Amino acid sequence: MVNLEVEDRKQLITLLKDIPELATERSRQQILELADLKQLIPMIDISGASFVAVSEIVSYLSKYGRLTYDHEALGLFLNTLKSFVGVQQQLFLDMLLTKYDMMTPIAALPAINNWRARETTADIFEKIIGENTLRPISFLQHGLEVARSVAYIGVRTSQERWSGTGFLVAPNLLLTNNHVLPSSDLLSGTILRFNYEENFQGEAQITDEYRPKSKGIFHTNQSLDYTVVEIAGEPGKKWGWLQLSRLPTEIRRDSRVNIIQHPQGQPKQISLQNNFVQYVGGNVVQYVTSTLQGSSGSPVLNDFWEVIALHHAGGNILEPTTQQRYFRNEGILIESILSDLPSEILDLLINTKNT
Repeated sequence: MVNLEVEDRKQLITLLKDIPELATERSRQQILELADLKQLIPMIDISGASFVAVSEIVSYLSKYGRLTYDHEALGLFLNTLKSFVGVQQQLFLDMLLTKYDMMTPIAALPAINNWRARETTADIFEKIIGENTLRPISFLQHGLEVARSVAYIGVRTSQERWSGTGFLVAPNLLLTNNHVLPSSDLLSGTILRFNYEENFQGEAQITDEYRPKSKGIFHTNQSLDYTVVEIAGEPGKKWGWLQLSRLPTEIRRDSRVNIIQHPQGQPKQISLQNNFVQYVGGNVVQYVTSTLQGSSGSPVLNDFWEVIALHHAGGNILEPTTQQRYFRNEGILIESILSDLPSEILDLLINTKNT
Protein backbone atom coordinates (compact mmCIF):
# COMPACT_ATOMS: atom_id res chain seq x y z
CA MET A 1 0.00 0.00 0.00
CA VAL A 2 1.17 3.51 -0.83
CA ASN A 3 0.09 6.25 1.58
CA LEU A 4 0.62 9.42 -0.44
CA GLU A 5 0.92 12.65 1.50
CA VAL A 6 -1.90 15.10 0.78
CA GLU A 7 0.27 17.54 -1.19
CA ASP A 8 1.93 14.76 -3.22
CA ARG A 9 -1.45 13.28 -4.09
CA LYS A 10 -2.81 16.69 -5.09
CA GLN A 11 0.14 17.41 -7.38
CA LEU A 12 -0.04 13.93 -8.89
CA ILE A 13 -3.75 14.18 -9.74
CA THR A 14 -3.19 17.66 -11.22
CA LEU A 15 -0.43 16.30 -13.45
CA LEU A 16 -2.26 13.15 -14.56
CA LYS A 17 -5.61 14.76 -15.40
CA ASP A 18 -3.97 16.84 -18.16
CA ILE A 19 -2.15 13.96 -19.89
CA PRO A 20 -3.86 13.43 -23.30
CA GLU A 21 -3.30 9.67 -23.10
CA LEU A 22 -5.59 9.59 -20.04
CA ALA A 23 -8.35 11.66 -21.62
CA THR A 24 -10.70 8.80 -22.61
CA GLU A 25 -11.83 5.56 -21.06
CA ARG A 26 -10.28 3.55 -23.91
CA SER A 27 -6.91 5.29 -23.62
CA ARG A 28 -6.90 4.81 -19.82
CA GLN A 29 -7.47 1.12 -20.36
CA GLN A 30 -4.59 1.00 -22.84
CA ILE A 31 -2.21 2.72 -20.41
CA LEU A 32 -3.15 0.28 -17.65
CA GLU A 33 -2.52 -2.61 -20.03
CA LEU A 34 0.87 -1.12 -20.97
CA ALA A 35 1.69 -0.98 -17.27
CA ASP A 36 1.00 -4.71 -16.97
CA LEU A 37 -2.08 -4.02 -14.83
CA LYS A 38 -4.67 -5.58 -17.13
CA GLN A 39 -5.99 -7.90 -14.43
CA LEU A 40 -6.96 -4.91 -12.26
CA ILE A 41 -8.95 -2.98 -14.89
CA PRO A 42 -12.33 -4.66 -14.14
CA MET A 43 -12.03 -3.50 -10.52
CA ILE A 44 -11.44 0.21 -11.34
CA ASP A 45 -14.03 2.70 -12.56
CA ILE A 46 -12.12 4.39 -15.40
CA SER A 47 -15.14 6.13 -16.94
CA GLY A 48 -16.10 9.78 -16.76
CA ALA A 49 -14.12 13.02 -16.67
CA SER A 50 -10.33 12.86 -16.47
CA PHE A 51 -10.11 14.28 -12.94
CA VAL A 52 -12.59 11.76 -11.54
CA ALA A 53 -11.15 8.76 -13.43
CA VAL A 54 -7.55 9.60 -12.56
CA SER A 55 -8.49 10.01 -8.89
CA GLU A 56 -10.17 6.59 -8.93
CA ILE A 57 -7.15 4.95 -10.57
CA VAL A 58 -4.67 6.48 -8.12
CA SER A 59 -6.85 5.60 -5.12
CA TYR A 60 -7.35 1.99 -6.14
CA LEU A 61 -3.73 1.34 -7.10
CA SER A 62 -2.48 3.01 -3.91
CA LYS A 63 -4.63 0.71 -1.78
CA TYR A 64 -3.96 -2.40 -3.84
CA GLY A 65 -0.32 -2.62 -2.81
CA ARG A 66 2.40 -4.67 -4.46
CA LEU A 67 1.96 -6.93 -7.48
CA THR A 68 5.42 -8.37 -6.87
CA TYR A 69 8.02 -8.01 -4.13
CA ASP A 70 9.69 -5.13 -6.02
CA HIS A 71 6.75 -3.38 -7.67
CA GLU A 72 3.83 -1.45 -6.24
CA ALA A 73 0.80 -1.37 -8.56
CA LEU A 74 0.84 2.44 -8.47
CA GLY A 75 4.57 2.38 -9.26
CA LEU A 76 4.02 0.39 -12.44
CA PHE A 77 1.37 2.88 -13.53
CA LEU A 78 3.50 5.96 -12.86
CA ASN A 79 6.61 4.44 -14.42
CA THR A 80 4.67 3.81 -17.63
CA LEU A 81 3.36 7.38 -17.72
CA LYS A 82 6.93 8.75 -17.68
CA SER A 83 7.08 8.03 -21.39
CA PHE A 84 4.18 10.42 -22.08
CA VAL A 85 5.23 13.51 -20.13
CA GLY A 86 7.97 16.11 -20.22
CA VAL A 87 11.25 16.17 -18.34
CA GLN A 88 9.99 18.11 -15.31
CA GLN A 89 7.00 15.81 -14.93
CA GLN A 90 9.32 12.79 -15.24
CA LEU A 91 11.41 14.15 -12.38
CA PHE A 92 8.31 14.54 -10.20
CA LEU A 93 7.18 10.98 -10.93
CA ASP A 94 10.71 9.72 -10.20
CA MET A 95 10.59 11.53 -6.87
CA LEU A 96 7.34 9.78 -5.94
CA LEU A 97 8.61 6.36 -7.04
CA THR A 98 11.72 6.76 -4.88
CA LYS A 99 10.13 8.55 -1.90
CA TYR A 100 7.47 5.88 -1.43
CA ASP A 101 9.73 2.98 -2.47
CA MET A 102 7.31 1.92 -5.23
CA MET A 103 9.99 0.63 -7.60
CA THR A 104 13.21 1.72 -9.28
CA PRO A 105 12.43 4.40 -11.88
CA ILE A 106 13.33 3.71 -15.50
CA ALA A 107 16.12 5.82 -17.00
CA ALA A 108 14.82 9.16 -18.25
CA LEU A 109 14.39 9.11 -22.02
CA PRO A 110 15.96 11.68 -24.35
CA ALA A 111 13.68 14.68 -24.89
CA ILE A 112 11.09 13.82 -27.57
CA ASN A 113 7.94 15.79 -28.40
CA ASN A 114 4.48 14.35 -27.89
CA TRP A 115 3.59 12.31 -30.95
CA ARG A 116 0.99 13.20 -33.49
CA ALA A 117 1.48 10.48 -36.06
CA ARG A 118 -0.10 10.06 -39.45
CA GLU A 119 0.23 6.29 -39.24
CA THR A 120 -1.99 4.52 -36.74
CA THR A 121 -1.77 1.03 -35.32
CA ALA A 122 -4.68 0.05 -37.55
CA ASP A 123 -2.79 1.25 -40.64
CA ILE A 124 0.17 -0.95 -39.78
CA PHE A 125 -1.86 -4.02 -38.90
CA GLU A 126 -3.61 -3.84 -42.26
CA LYS A 127 -0.27 -4.15 -44.03
CA ILE A 128 0.65 -7.46 -42.40
CA ILE A 129 -2.45 -9.55 -43.07
CA GLY A 130 -1.51 -12.82 -44.69
CA GLU A 131 2.20 -12.68 -43.85
CA ASN A 132 3.90 -16.05 -43.36
CA THR A 133 4.96 -16.11 -39.71
CA LEU A 134 6.07 -19.74 -39.59
CA ARG A 135 9.51 -20.26 -38.02
CA PRO A 136 11.46 -23.42 -37.16
CA ILE A 137 11.02 -24.37 -33.51
CA SER A 138 14.76 -23.85 -33.03
CA PHE A 139 14.01 -20.12 -33.43
CA LEU A 140 12.79 -20.10 -29.82
CA GLN A 141 15.80 -22.02 -28.52
CA HIS A 142 18.20 -19.61 -30.19
CA GLY A 143 16.30 -16.66 -28.75
CA LEU A 144 16.64 -18.06 -25.22
CA GLU A 145 20.38 -18.46 -25.71
CA VAL A 146 20.71 -14.87 -26.90
CA ALA A 147 18.61 -13.62 -23.97
CA ARG A 148 21.14 -14.89 -21.42
CA SER A 149 23.52 -12.02 -22.22
CA VAL A 150 20.89 -9.30 -21.60
CA ALA A 151 21.13 -7.67 -18.16
CA TYR A 152 19.16 -5.36 -15.92
CA ILE A 153 21.12 -2.21 -15.06
CA GLY A 154 20.47 -0.47 -11.76
CA VAL A 155 22.06 2.92 -11.06
CA ARG A 156 21.98 4.64 -7.68
CA THR A 157 23.39 8.01 -6.62
CA SER A 158 23.07 9.92 -3.35
CA GLN A 159 20.06 11.78 -4.80
CA GLU A 160 18.30 9.37 -7.15
CA ARG A 161 18.17 5.96 -8.81
CA TRP A 162 17.06 4.57 -12.16
CA SER A 163 17.16 1.42 -14.26
CA GLY A 164 17.79 0.39 -17.84
CA THR A 165 18.88 -2.56 -19.94
CA GLY A 166 22.21 -3.59 -21.43
CA PHE A 167 23.81 -6.59 -23.11
CA LEU A 168 27.24 -8.17 -23.25
CA VAL A 169 29.21 -7.71 -26.47
CA ALA A 170 32.40 -9.39 -25.18
CA PRO A 171 33.20 -11.48 -22.08
CA ASN A 172 33.77 -8.32 -20.05
CA LEU A 173 32.17 -5.49 -22.07
CA LEU A 174 28.56 -4.34 -21.92
CA LEU A 175 26.70 -2.02 -24.31
CA THR A 176 23.87 0.27 -23.18
CA ASN A 177 22.65 3.83 -23.76
CA ASN A 178 24.47 7.01 -22.85
CA HIS A 179 21.32 8.22 -21.10
CA VAL A 180 21.40 5.09 -18.90
CA LEU A 181 25.13 5.39 -18.08
CA PRO A 182 26.26 8.88 -19.11
CA SER A 183 29.32 9.17 -16.87
CA SER A 184 32.00 6.97 -15.30
CA ASP A 185 31.26 8.78 -12.01
CA LEU A 186 28.11 6.62 -11.77
CA LEU A 187 29.87 3.27 -11.93
CA SER A 188 30.42 2.84 -8.19
CA GLY A 189 26.64 2.85 -7.73
CA THR A 190 25.85 0.59 -10.72
CA ILE A 191 24.93 -3.09 -10.69
CA LEU A 192 24.40 -5.52 -13.59
CA ARG A 193 21.90 -8.27 -12.84
CA PHE A 194 21.80 -11.34 -15.09
CA ASN A 195 19.06 -13.99 -15.13
CA TYR A 196 16.60 -11.51 -13.63
CA GLU A 197 13.56 -13.32 -15.02
CA GLU A 198 10.67 -15.61 -14.14
CA ASN A 199 9.89 -19.14 -15.26
CA PHE A 200 6.60 -20.16 -16.88
CA GLN A 201 4.97 -20.51 -13.45
CA GLY A 202 5.92 -16.92 -12.58
CA GLU A 203 8.62 -17.97 -10.13
CA ALA A 204 11.68 -15.73 -9.77
CA GLN A 205 14.96 -17.28 -10.91
CA ILE A 206 18.31 -17.02 -9.13
CA THR A 207 20.06 -13.86 -10.28
CA ASP A 208 23.76 -13.20 -10.75
CA GLU A 209 25.10 -9.70 -10.05
CA TYR A 210 28.25 -7.96 -11.27
CA ARG A 211 29.72 -4.48 -11.08
CA PRO A 212 31.69 -2.30 -13.48
CA LYS A 213 35.43 -2.78 -13.22
CA SER A 214 37.23 -0.09 -11.25
CA LYS A 215 39.29 2.03 -13.67
CA GLY A 216 38.19 -0.23 -16.52
CA ILE A 217 37.12 0.66 -20.05
CA PHE A 218 34.41 3.31 -20.26
CA HIS A 219 33.55 4.97 -23.56
CA THR A 220 30.38 6.94 -24.29
CA ASN A 221 28.88 9.09 -27.05
CA GLN A 222 25.90 11.30 -26.31
CA SER A 223 24.91 11.99 -29.92
CA LEU A 224 24.78 8.28 -30.79
CA ASP A 225 23.42 7.56 -27.28
CA TYR A 226 25.64 4.59 -26.46
CA THR A 227 28.05 3.57 -23.70
CA VAL A 228 30.51 0.68 -23.56
CA VAL A 229 31.62 -0.28 -20.06
CA GLU A 230 33.98 -2.96 -18.75
CA ILE A 231 32.53 -5.39 -16.21
CA ALA A 232 34.56 -7.05 -13.45
CA GLY A 233 34.58 -10.84 -13.38
CA GLU A 234 33.99 -11.50 -17.10
CA PRO A 235 30.28 -12.44 -16.86
CA GLY A 236 30.28 -13.42 -20.56
CA LYS A 237 32.10 -16.64 -19.71
CA LYS A 238 28.94 -17.71 -17.85
CA TRP A 239 26.17 -15.84 -19.67
CA GLY A 240 27.59 -15.52 -23.18
CA TRP A 241 27.70 -12.39 -25.30
CA LEU A 242 26.32 -11.13 -28.59
CA GLN A 243 28.85 -11.05 -31.38
CA LEU A 244 28.81 -7.81 -33.34
CA SER A 245 29.78 -7.61 -37.00
CA ARG A 246 31.23 -4.70 -38.97
CA LEU A 247 29.57 -6.02 -42.11
CA PRO A 248 26.34 -4.11 -42.77
CA THR A 249 23.22 -6.22 -42.19
CA GLU A 250 20.40 -5.82 -44.69
CA ILE A 251 17.44 -4.14 -43.00
CA ARG A 252 14.32 -3.59 -45.06
CA ARG A 253 11.04 -1.84 -44.36
CA ASP A 254 8.41 -4.24 -42.94
CA SER A 255 11.02 -6.76 -41.79
CA ARG A 256 10.56 -7.95 -38.21
CA VAL A 257 12.67 -7.11 -35.18
CA ASN A 258 12.81 -8.75 -31.75
CA ILE A 259 13.67 -6.81 -28.59
CA ILE A 260 14.85 -8.47 -25.35
CA GLN A 261 14.52 -6.08 -22.43
CA HIS A 262 13.78 -5.21 -18.83
CA PRO A 263 10.74 -2.94 -19.35
CA GLN A 264 10.11 -0.58 -16.44
CA GLY A 265 12.83 -2.41 -14.51
CA GLN A 266 10.75 -5.60 -14.46
CA PRO A 267 12.05 -9.15 -14.98
CA LYS A 268 13.31 -9.88 -18.49
CA GLN A 269 10.74 -9.90 -21.28
CA ILE A 270 10.75 -10.13 -25.05
CA SER A 271 8.76 -8.40 -27.75
CA LEU A 272 8.64 -10.46 -30.94
CA GLN A 273 5.15 -9.92 -32.37
CA ASN A 274 4.02 -7.07 -34.63
CA ASN A 275 7.38 -5.28 -34.46
CA PHE A 276 8.06 -3.97 -37.94
CA VAL A 277 10.79 -1.81 -39.39
CA GLN A 278 9.33 1.38 -40.86
CA TYR A 279 12.47 3.32 -41.73
CA VAL A 280 16.25 2.90 -42.06
CA GLY A 281 18.46 5.92 -42.68
CA GLY A 282 21.14 8.11 -41.17
CA ASN A 283 22.38 6.33 -38.05
CA VAL A 284 19.04 4.85 -37.05
CA VAL A 285 16.42 2.20 -37.66
CA GLN A 286 12.82 3.01 -36.70
CA TYR A 287 10.14 0.44 -35.95
CA VAL A 288 6.67 0.05 -34.52
CA THR A 289 6.44 -2.21 -31.52
CA SER A 290 3.97 -3.33 -28.86
CA THR A 291 6.67 -3.47 -26.21
CA LEU A 292 6.41 -1.49 -22.96
CA GLN A 293 8.37 1.73 -22.60
CA GLY A 294 11.50 2.00 -20.47
CA SER A 295 13.74 -0.56 -22.17
CA SER A 296 16.63 1.75 -23.00
CA GLY A 297 19.78 -0.15 -23.92
CA SER A 298 18.10 -3.30 -25.22
CA PRO A 299 19.41 -5.18 -28.26
CA VAL A 300 17.27 -4.90 -31.39
CA LEU A 301 17.60 -8.23 -33.21
CA ASN A 302 16.54 -9.53 -36.60
CA ASP A 303 14.97 -12.96 -37.17
CA PHE A 304 18.44 -14.52 -37.27
CA TRP A 305 19.00 -13.13 -33.76
CA GLU A 306 21.72 -10.80 -35.02
CA VAL A 307 22.06 -7.43 -33.30
CA ILE A 308 21.12 -4.70 -35.76
CA ALA A 309 20.61 -1.76 -33.39
CA LEU A 310 20.68 -0.44 -29.83
CA HIS A 311 17.17 0.55 -28.71
CA HIS A 312 17.15 4.04 -27.23
CA ALA A 313 13.97 6.09 -27.73
CA GLY A 314 10.35 6.31 -28.73
CA GLY A 315 7.76 8.96 -29.48
CA ASN A 316 7.41 11.58 -32.18
CA ILE A 317 10.56 10.50 -34.02
CA LEU A 318 12.10 12.49 -36.86
CA GLU A 319 13.17 10.62 -40.00
CA PRO A 320 16.67 11.98 -40.72
CA THR A 321 16.37 11.97 -44.51
CA THR A 322 12.73 13.06 -44.93
CA GLN A 323 12.46 15.38 -41.88
CA GLN A 324 8.98 13.98 -41.22
CA ARG A 325 7.84 12.77 -37.81
CA TYR A 326 6.06 9.53 -36.91
CA PHE A 327 5.10 7.72 -33.70
CA ARG A 328 7.76 5.02 -33.59
CA ASN A 329 10.53 3.51 -31.54
CA GLU A 330 14.11 3.99 -32.61
CA GLY A 331 17.45 2.22 -32.33
CA ILE A 332 20.96 3.34 -33.18
CA LEU A 333 22.39 1.16 -35.95
CA ILE A 334 25.15 -1.12 -34.68
CA GLU A 335 27.31 -0.35 -37.70
CA SER A 336 27.22 3.36 -36.76
CA ILE A 337 28.30 2.55 -33.21
CA LEU A 338 31.12 0.30 -34.40
CA SER A 339 32.34 2.98 -36.80
CA ASP A 340 32.52 5.45 -33.91
CA LEU A 341 34.39 3.22 -31.44
CA PRO A 342 38.10 3.70 -30.77
CA SER A 343 40.13 1.00 -32.55
CA GLU A 344 41.34 -0.61 -29.32
CA ILE A 345 37.76 -1.24 -28.16
CA LEU A 346 36.58 -2.25 -31.62
CA ASP A 347 39.31 -4.89 -31.82
CA LEU A 348 38.12 -6.39 -28.53
CA LEU A 349 34.56 -6.70 -29.88
CA ILE A 350 35.34 -8.00 -33.34
CA ASN A 351 38.21 -10.34 -32.55
CA THR A 352 36.75 -12.03 -29.47
CA LYS A 353 34.77 -15.00 -30.74
CA ASN A 354 31.80 -16.35 -28.82
CA THR A 355 32.07 -20.11 -28.71
